[in-house]
Amino acid sequence: MAEAAIVEHYARLVRLGYLILPPDLARHRRVVAAHALAQRALPRSRRTRPARPEVTRPLPPPPAAGHAPEDEDGTGRANADPGYGCLRERLVTSALAVARRSAGERRGPAGALRRLGRGPRLLPQVLGLRLSPLPGGAEALSMEQALLGATPAVRAAFALARLDRLGPEDVEGLLTAARLRPQEARAAIADAAALPGGDRPPLEDPCALRARPGDLLRRRQYRRSGVAAAGALLLGAGLLTAVGGGDDSGGPSAADDARPGEAAPRHPALVASADPEQLERVREGTWREASRVDFSSWEPRGSSVDDEELLGRALAAWAGGDQAVPVTATPGTATGPPPAAPRLLYAGRVADRSLVLLHDGLRLARYTEPADGSAGTPGTEEGRADRSDGGRGQPAPGAGLELARVDGASGGHPAVVLHREAAGVRYLTAPWVERADVHDLLAPGADPARVDLDQDGVTGPVPTSVGAAECATSPLLELTTPPGLPTGVLVDMGELVPAAVTDAAPGVGHGHPLRGPAADRLARTACHLPELVGSGVRLVNSWEFASQDLPDDGGRASWVCTRAETWRGEGVRTMTQLQLPPVDRSDEEAGAGREFGEPGVVTARARGGADCTLREHHFTASALWQSPEDRWYLIAAASPGVGDLTVRGDVEGAADGRALSVPASADTEAEVVGVVTETGATATELR
Repeated sequence: MAEAAIVEHYARLVRLGYLILPPDLARHRRVVAAHALAQRALPRSRRTRPARPEVTRPLPPPPAAGHAPEDEDGTGRANADPGYGCLRERLVTSALAVARRSAGERRGPAGALRRLGRGPRLLPQVLGLRLSPLPGGAEALSMEQALLGATPAVRAAFALARLDRLGPEDVEGLLTAARLRPQEARAAIADAAALPGGDRPPLEDPCALRARPGDLLRRRQYRRSGVAAAGALLLGAGLLTAVGGGDDSGGPSAADDARPGEAAPRHPALVASADPEQLERVREGTWREASRVDFSSWEPRGSSVDDEELLGRALAAWAGGDQAVPVTATPGTATGPPPAAPRLLYAGRVADRSLVLLHDGLRLARYTEPADGSAGTPGTEEGRADRSDGGRGQPAPGAGLELARVDGASGGHPAVVLHREAAGVRYLTAPWVERADVHDLLAPGADPARVDLDQDGVTGPVPTSVGAAECATSPLLELTTPPGLPTGVLVDMGELVPAAVTDAAPGVGHGHPLRGPAADRLARTACHLPELVGSGVRLVNSWEFASQDLPDDGGRASWVCTRAETWRGEGVRTMTQLQLPPVDRSDEEAGAGREFGEPGVVTARARGGADCTLREHHFTASALWQSPEDRWYLIAAASPGVGDLTVRGDVEGAADGRALSVPASADTEAEVVGVVTETGATATELR
């Protein structure tokens, strides 16, 4: 019975073993160990029976004619097979023992070498052959990362519950049969239920494999080095013997510890991520039929997309192969190597630099090096020498790598900073961008300046205000796209990805910041934007939450909330502004002011939180204001849905609506309390 079961359910057993084994092992070793565990699950005696026969269930009745079977993957039939139950119990016990031993017995500074069961030595072996499951995409990678932090018992409970769809009692019985205490088994079942993935988690298939050789050129170098080292050892041992330097202590000698030959294999994912031939390349025009338009639908562009030498140097720098390459990253961005072969977005030459732009699903990486060929070019002696190092050249002197988080990016981010130069910033735009224009935020309503786009979507130099000593200009890039695709309104923040700029109230959607009154609001916010440079901002949104008539014929003021969100979710900055009406100036003073008014007066600042979003859109703000009659007032306003404003402190006052003004002095201290109309709760006061 067991012999028939292992033939029918071999792939299921291998998958159980692969899932229980430590996920941080090299995929090659994990695959081989999973197959070895599945084969060793076959008992030597035909009388072996499962310790818990109640885990098996009767065979389900055959499906009625004309109806699709409910058990498409054979899980129900496997659970009803007593032979499979016996094999599963033995495999779970062995896999848990191996996983515990692997976690407890480590060698080396980082525990890189672990003891795992191996198959018989007489099996055919091929040196340098590396097996790895076929890539499962971003969902499988996310599932792998979730399992990485789980214990072997939790992974076993997860595998039995999600793959074999066993109930908690059956899973507990199998775990206790595998020498786990009942309380440990129950805790593992509870932790496994909290893992993501649903009923059919996206997992790698250890029976669908890809075979690749190891690093053949490095192996040849190591073999030669090993032979030379062994010869040196023999010569040294002979000299010691000749001068009587040897001893008979019987202790281990240096020759016993020398292990010339191959180096420890690198993780297959790292090998793939550093191989230009495995770079993911999106088919041209994919964005036209893609369900989402973001960096995943950008096709590779540039004059060097087939230059494997340049691509190899860029991948080596990202994988950490050359520690001399300086790496910069936006706040909250991991600097480690890509988890799999990244996607190529651009490779070419801009001005005096060669550039490569890569995307691994979560981050963008921009590699730059001098374009003078100092890193070695194909066909030259230097280029051929570079190929001896794994077939790829070393990063050139002056090379650099910049990383930035872009998880959650959408079509609203259709450009990336490709190169910075004295004349401005050159952007790589999305393949669907049709036109690029530059606006000056401090000149609302003025005609924009057209920016050239070459055949690869690279813009001409775009002015930037990053690093400027004064707020004299504030350039903003507007990208025109086909109907149905979001336009891009972007501002440079001194990082790899510019920030999107919008003007919209919470829950209303993204508005266009360069149309109508929004342009004036943004113009009076522009000089506050340099405060956000270098903080990893992905989106800057402003919206007018209230307006009020000021006393003493002071005109009509606008209350604006500006929120800067980051790619990492933390470090969000929120501020409220009081944008006063423009002051009428004499002809002599007209040239000194701006027609739309001076920058807004910041009345409140906050870091973190959800202020000015759909979750926290009920709030009040206040400020002290001096009227044209030189009288001081405490003015306050509330967001929509808030009323019954009350002032408490040095002055008192109340108003039924959303705006309030109370006579005060220059040093008045007071708080403004508002009531949420629907719930009667107290609104948040932003200070």
